[in-house]
Amino acid sequence: MNRKYQFVLVLLCCCNLPGIAFAQSYWKKELLNYIQTLYKVDGAYGWEDQDDSHLTPTFAVCGILYKLDTLPADRLHLQEFIRTHHPQKLPYYGASPSISTLRNYTYEQVQAILWLGGDVSSFNEEVKDWKSQAGVLGNHESHGYGGLFQETMTPVCSKLLGLPMQNSAAFLQYLEHCRRPNGSFNNAPASTGGDGNILNTYWSLYAQNALSGSKTLTAETIAWLQACQLKNGGFTHQPNPKIGVNDDVIYTWAGIKALQMLAAKPKNIQAVIGYLLSLHNADGGFGDRPGLHSTPVASYYAIDALKTLNALSALDRSPRPKARIEAQPDFTGYKTYTVQFQAHGQGSPQEAVMLADSLKIHLWGVKYAVKGWVDAAQKIADEKKVPVTFFISDEPHDNLLAVPGMGSFDHILDYIAPAKTPVHFPDSSTFDEFKNTTLKELKDARGGLILQVSNNEPLARMLIDESINNFGYLALSTVHFTQNFMVRLSYLAEYRYRLPLVSLQDAHGTEAWWWSNELVNHRTVFIAKAPTYEGMITALKNNWVAAVRHDIVSNHKTKIYGGTTAAHAFIIKNQNNWRWWDNKDMALRPWAAVTVLTPGDQFEAGHPDKGMAIRIRCWWNSTQQNLKSPVVTLQKLEMDGKAIEAKLVTLKARNGDTSDAYYLYQAEALPKGNHMITAVLRNLTDGTFKIVSKLFVKVE
Repeated sequence: MNRKYQFVLVLLCCCNLPGIAFAQSYWKKELLNYIQTLYKVDGAYGWEDQDDSHLTPTFAVCGILYKLDTLPADRLHLQEFIRTHHPQKLPYYGASPSISTLRNYTYEQVQAILWLGGDVSSFNEEVKDWKSQAGVLGNHESHGYGGLFQETMTPVCSKLLGLPMQNSAAFLQYLEHCRRPNGSFNNAPASTGGDGNILNTYWSLYAQNALSGSKTLTAETIAWLQACQLKNGGFTHQPNPKIGVNDDVIYTWAGIKALQMLAAKPKNIQAVIGYLLSLHNADGGFGDRPGLHSTPVASYYAIDALKTLNALSALDRSPRPKARIEAQPDFTGYKTYTVQFQAHGQGSPQEAVMLADSLKIHLWGVKYAVKGWVDAAQKIADEKKVPVTFFISDEPHDNLLAVPGMGSFDHILDYIAPAKTPVHFPDSSTFDEFKNTTLKELKDARGGLILQVSNNEPLARMLIDESINNFGYLALSTVHFTQNFMVRLSYLAEYRYRLPLVSLQDAHGTEAWWWSNELVNHRTVFIAKAPTYEGMITALKNNWVAAVRHDIVSNHKTKIYGGTTAAHAFIIKNQNNWRWWDNKDMALRPWAAVTVLTPGDQFEAGHPDKGMAIRIRCWWNSTQQNLKSPVVTLQKLEMDGKAIEAKLVTLKARNGDTSDAYYLYQAEALPKGNHMITAVLRNLTDGTFKIVSKLFVKVE
């Protein structure tokens, strides 16, 4: 029998058992129906807009079923999926050594398998080997602070596995360094200032209990946690926060669970119960905040919080939630267009325009632009009537944002702005300073931030919420090289309907031609009346945007992330306008770039001091600007029907890899008038040939 139907049958049997209150509770049936919509063909659970399962929603579903005592009879397949699907260990993740290990996923694996009654001893050696990740580059924190949330996973998982933790006294001392006099905990040492964070406080208390640490500042911690409750009953991340003043189900859950560990309760229990009930949706699930879409994670937090308060029965007495009504925009006159964020802003502007033309890229976001490059590229595009607009999409790589209590972080200040917009980033600034300087400049210029990556979930939630409330991030990055932050950083899925999701090229090296692997692997699609910068900004503000990946990393399956329900449907309906991989009008890539060079082409490698030159870059297998092996070679070159000889030029990087390779022909003098260049190319993969011709006009 199909696993899906086995699971449904088990649930139906449970629902009809006499004498079980489960059968009389409409919300339980509808919650289980909602859970079933998350079931995927691989036998586990995923996000509602994806066709494959993921560890985090599977963990959440197992948690709900466990809390409701409705676990399925067939649990072995779920256990095996959970055991083998740590997001950083999947082939489509593409982790690199500099990236910190996200140990909360191991916690999800261990805890979910324990809920399912399985054996977790296979995780023992992994957890025993864990050391502090303080100073790891992947934390992107300038002082070398460890991510407190991730650090607490060592004692938490050790406790779940029944393992003694080495250096437990040192870890308890570390926790004390991170504890404020008011009893709360946060990422940075207390001596640096800043208040605590409710998520870091909950996990630190959990870790402290796991290590049988002495109970100190209990009254202060209870008072601090109770002060996180807002007037609507929900909790925020700290009392009277200056950033991200939002209630959220995860904060509310953390507050309730932390207070339970201290044998205390929220000050206003009825208000918090009312708040949790307000998260209930007509589809049976729960949202992160009132009025938001249901998510499996939010549903788990809501159910666990209500059960902790012994208040699940309140759902039986509450009225049925009304169906959410989502806006249905009129897309008459709108089309889909493509944008590449953080593509090249240096190297050959001629090749950048050619790639934009052949790959149907309507907006080209420029990273690390050298002076004059954007003007040169836009001039070439306009002269050749190529419909591409160049704008700024940059990464101030060495600039830091300081958040009291958390630390100072990079990799979180990527931004977009119209071309020629001056934007100033201080080397380091507090969020308040940043809000009144750089953020104001971006807002005035119709620009904004894009969150590239943050492994620090408590920090990211604050900054994202602040952006939603006021201004800051216009979008969140998903696909990035071979990585996929929607797989790796599951907290981003909780914002899927609140902020747009985009792909980020994050171009490296100097030449767009050698980055064409990335240009044909993923892109961002947006809905607008015209492919202009303003049209893109409007689409971002309306969440009429989706990130698309289709390449070997996704096993040549189409992955689409983001967009409102209406926008997502429109983008799918109009996929012939952007589906590049099997559309003969959108070649996957040109075989070669044939470029005519003159002395004035200052950005072009190989440009002559006088006369003219012909440069031919062929297709190579390449990885992030390192050339591995040629796919296409130049077999013959002619000008005006006469054979000419081009010299192969190769350049080496410091590590010895080939960083650039092209054929170059130089001619000091040519007669005025039309000239035709013909290149015969050979594909080494299948032995086929292609002829590329280029007409240029020599003028005095």
